[in-house]
Amino acid sequence: MEELPHENDLVERHGGATDEIQLAVFFTFFLVLVLGSILVSNKVSHHWHCKTLPEAAAIILVGIIGGWACKLHGGPIAKSLTVFDPHTFFIVLLPPIIFNSGYTMKRRFFFENIKSILSFAILGTFISNVVVGVLLYAVGKIGWSVRLSIAEGMAFGALISATDPVSTLAIFQELRVDPTLFYIVFGESVLNDAVGIVLFTTFAKFVGYVYTPMSTVFALLDFVLIFVGSTLVGVFFGVLSALLFKHFDFKDCVLHEVGVYVTFSYLPFVASTAMDMSGVVSILFAGIAMKHYSHNNISMKARELCSKMFSTMAHLTEATVFLNLGLCVFSVQHGYHFGLIFWALLFCFIGRAAHVYPLSAWLNRSLKVPITANQQHMLWFSGLRGAVAFALASSFPGEHREDIVATTMVIVLVTVFAMGGGTVAMLDRLKIVRLTPEEEQALDKAVRPAERMQLLQFDDMYITPLLLRDPEKPARKVIPRFGDTGTDGDNANSSSSAEST
Repeated sequence: MEELPHENDLVERHGGATDEIQLAVFFTFFLVLVLGSILVSNKVSHHWHCKTLPEAAAIILVGIIGGWACKLHGGPIAKSLTVFDPHTFFIVLLPPIIFNSGYTMKRRFFFENIKSILSFAILGTFISNVVVGVLLYAVGKIGWSVRLSIAEGMAFGALISATDPVSTLAIFQELRVDPTLFYIVFGESVLNDAVGIVLFTTFAKFVGYVYTPMSTVFALLDFVLIFVGSTLVGVFFGVLSALLFKHFDFKDCVLHEVGVYVTFSYLPFVASTAMDMSGVVSILFAGIAMKHYSHNNISMKARELCSKMFSTMAHLTEATVFLNLGLCVFSVQHGYHFGLIFWALLFCFIGRAAHVYPLSAWLNRSLKVPITANQQHMLWFSGLRGAVAFALASSFPGEHREDIVATTMVIVLVTVFAMGGGTVAMLDRLKIVRLTPEEEQALDKAVRPAERMQLLQFDDMYITPLLLRDPEKPARKVIPRFGDTGTDGDNANSSSSAEST
């Protein structure tokens, strides 16, 4: 009789199968946690209507509990569940969220407030970056905190200036907060992520090298080139997709139509990344361009399928991101320096104030409807930090990476739970205007500003005829409520989103 194979021989012979089983076990546990986090967040927000525990915070709590269980178990699969991979975040999880933000935004209110949005998102982020970076460098220099180089300080200032007010925007939507405030916060957060990522990438290049005044000049030039170039890449792919769907006949095959459309939504990201530019910026502007032009060239059924698909993917990926944040809380075991955490948190608040109030005063000199003092306070309070900041911290270069990761984790948790949970109380205290359904409807029907009418006329006369299959019948629907996405489900990042006009 042939001798039975030894156990070690079996393991060696079927090593691939063993790896597959471990991978399957990993995904089983992870998907169960994702499922649980969505159910818990739904219970918290839609059944209990809890105002002090936002959906994002509830999902992070599920992750923290799961991370604690993984730490107790201690096995290799349990440990792998608690690892936050920044590459997976930026390549897989972030693109659907950013694209959907651009695709479902309500362009009317967004572009009517474009001056304020660009001021806060670009100038504001840069001011916050400089304030946080320089002050952290200064307190380290005098021995009050971890000693960071000026390049490290500026890189940290960039990553921590990326805001993620998901919880705030969800509450704004539910309570029908004045859409001007809503879209300033929303627009700032969408563009601010892109600006923060580009600034971080720029300053991180100087970590470990001698930083001179000329380095700042080169950094700014690098930032401008990357941001403008990435924007052009996104718009190019949006226009290219519009032309393709204008001239290509899919013969009523919705499956192929949707397949090509969804593929086009991701192309700008990978193309821009391959050119060493910002995929996040590109995919945002591609989303805006595709909704305005390409969306009108596809069939009605394809429009409905794509809109629901993009919103669902954004919701799932955002839930996954917050779950992942919670899971890795216990894996961040080193780098907790009280001095660095205290000063970084304080300087985050100072940096936000340093741009919200001066820029508001400057903008109010030209705005027809000024940003009120209470709205400015609410803007300052809306500066929550989230997954983008933590992902950038996880890829921080140099010897202080553990310190930066731990500090960022604390700041994310404090802002999400304390400031996100305090949003309703702050709205009440500041007496921020809330609209009735009738007032919202009247606002939707209000006459558009003259400059917007001129922009629409230029678009209708010169651009639309080139890109739309039927320029006379663009798919512009009746404007829904400013927080609506036009889909049946909720959208996490896109609590901010809305059907566009």
